[in-house]
Amino acid sequence: MKRKLAITICLVFLASGLIRIGVSLLMIGQAMGWWTFGGEATEALADTQRFIAERDANLVGFTPLAYFGFILFMGLTISLGAIGQMWRRQWGLVLIGIYLLSHAALFVNFMTINPKIALLGLAIIATIILVWANREETG
Repeated sequence: MKRKLAITICLVFLASGLIRIGVSLLMIGQAMGWWTFGGEATEALADTQRFIAERDANLVGFTPLAYFGFILFMGLTISLGAIGQMWRRQWGLVLIGIYLLSHAALFVNFMTINPKIALLGLAIIATIILVWANREETG
């Protein structure tokens, strides 16, 4: 049962990472002018530009393009980490940890707390459960 729980958490992490990868690639292309999708993509890019411009704090100096590149990095780390943990490889947990630290770093960088912090909290709880569920039974 614990193993099924671990696989389920990994699949959720993988799905979330693949969504981050897809959205970030879409938005990078939109920001670079490689393509122009109307509607939500245009609105999301404008919202991101406005969010970054309105911040009093942007410690790293993110531009919208750099921000979406960072989101791509986060998607890659959580996706590969989930795959690694499905195989019970320690490097998978390391990558998930890097994802969690990266997610937290965004809040620190912009010195802001928003509802997305709940996602970070859930990811931390899921990671703790994953560590417990993926431990080899000794007996």
